[in-house]
Amino acid sequence: MNTSTQIKPASSYFNGQGFDPFIPVEVQFRHMRESKRVQWLVDQMMERFDKYPLYGTKASVVVDETHHREKTGVFQVKVKLSVPGERLYVAHSQERTGMHDGVFNALADVFDSIEKQLVKRHGLRARRRVQKAYENAA
Repeated sequence: MNTSTQIKPASSYFNGQGFDPFIPVEVQFRHMRESKRVQWLVDQMMERFDKYPLYGTKASVVVDETHHREKTGVFQVKVKLSVPGERLYVAHSQERTGMHDGVFNALADVFDSIEKQLVKRHGLRARRRVQKAYENAA
């Protein structure tokens, strides 16, 4: 059973800066039913990225339950964040559990990893801009 839903982060409706940092998100569920709680959590986690200047960005989240006929399923979550002009940000996580909290732990791990990649990338870009400004001023 593959289902796909697009959601819009709640914080992107008004940012106060005159632009819409809306990042379209496609959530796919594989081998499991569509879950409103998982979609809500993805919506909340995507709000983290509103503070980064990511124009024209698209995101894809795949939630997969393998071994779904057994009592202890394995949940795999993969996030792809594509930013035009930059590399593709990808992270994945896997949690084993019999409850749905495995999905939530895997989602938290994946979004933490993507945010670390963004901080590292955008931190390097900011330092380069400051360094160039000092060189041009001298």
